[in-house]
Amino acid sequence: MKNENIEEILKKLGTEKLPADVLEIAEQTSRDFEKTLTQSKQPKHYVLRDNIMKIRLIKIAAAAVIIIAAGFSVYHFGGSFVGGTVTFADVIKPIFNARTAAMTIIVGEEGTGAEIHDMIMESRIRRSMSNMQGVVSIIDLESGRILVLTAQTKEAVYIDLKGLPSIPNYMDNLRNVITKLQEIPGFEIEELGEQDIDGQKLLGFHAAGPKLDVTIWADYSNALPVRIEQFEGQLKVICKDLQFDTPMDEKLFSMDVPEGYSLKETELDLMGATEEDFIEGLRIRAQVFGDGIFPDGVAVEDYLNEAPAFGTKMAELELSEQELNEIGMKLAHHLLFIRFFKGEGQWHYAGNGVKLGDVDTAIFWYCPEGSANYRVIYGDLTVKDVAPEDLPQ
Repeated sequence: MKNENIEEILKKLGTEKLPADVLEIAEQTSRDFEKTLTQSKQPKHYVLRDNIMKIRLIKIAAAAVIIIAAGFSVYHFGGSFVGGTVTFADVIKPIFNARTAAMTIIVGEEGTGAEIHDMIMESRIRRSMSNMQGVVSIIDLESGRILVLTAQTKEAVYIDLKGLPSIPNYMDNLRNVITKLQEIPGFEIEELGEQDIDGQKLLGFHAAGPKLDVTIWADYSNALPVRIEQFEGQLKVICKDLQFDTPMDEKLFSMDVPEGYSLKETELDLMGATEEDFIEGLRIRAQVFGDGIFPDGVAVEDYLNEAPAFGTKMAELELSEQELNEIGMKLAHHLLFIRFFKGEGQWHYAGNGVKLGDVDTAIFWYCPEGSANYRVIYGDLTVKDVAPEDLPQ
């Protein structure tokens, strides 16, 4: 495939001036695909089938990623510290005033996994992932709808999100969060001083509240936020490469299906995830993807890093699209249990290397809200109520 053909495909997404990063992703996808066709000893139609299977699963994985990260970005700030040449009020001003924003989002430790790249315009987000090349998602937070576009196969999928509360305006929601944090009695901002981070002179501010810990690093020369480190329960999120009010073509955020793309529609029910959902996901990850062994980890970042490997494994199985979709939806609910964990304290996972069916080994335990005892899941996926003093060591 030649570059000019890639440009034609991308132009159908609605822009005459193509962003360099979008073009680079498409070109790399094309090169990788052609390389696969050239090197494979299989007939081309088998290679094409395998790649389509991978892409189908990637779309389901991408849907889960969207739900995981829907609340990530420059979201949780607050305070009213004033001091030095740059104030916290200066730092949050772009957040209140910007019409557009762009950022890189990392779940977990930096340098260990996939990166999420977001472009934001009011209530819509254009999202791509470093380990899902050629797949772009347009998220409409106001309507609770997602459009997933796969350039390689020219496929479009609408995903309706049942149970997602309506968010009238993305940036307005962010501003409301900041305002509410400022209203917490005794809430304070800690100034961290100057540090050199990635070759930049940055000024840090730290804010902490119930189940929330945020550090914002701003450019000392212009007070613009450039990096945010956030802890929400056991989840760590880093936002970096922040840009505000960058020129963006509104067509990049269109929810219309591009010309020449085939269309499918599906639904993802977000009306809460149960313990049963989590257990079913453990079974799938061990039985389908782990050759009978539970995964190394079940945190959000573990799932994000495994998503491309899921595609490779699924290509080896003879599954209908309905079966594929069912697995994807079950995995999404499995992950929602961890993403929006509502138990007391922290959850604990110890299933790395444990075989499915091991009746004696505890692989996961947590304390439900308002409970005096813990729920302990074993390698055979049975569950027992256990007193705190009897938990696994």
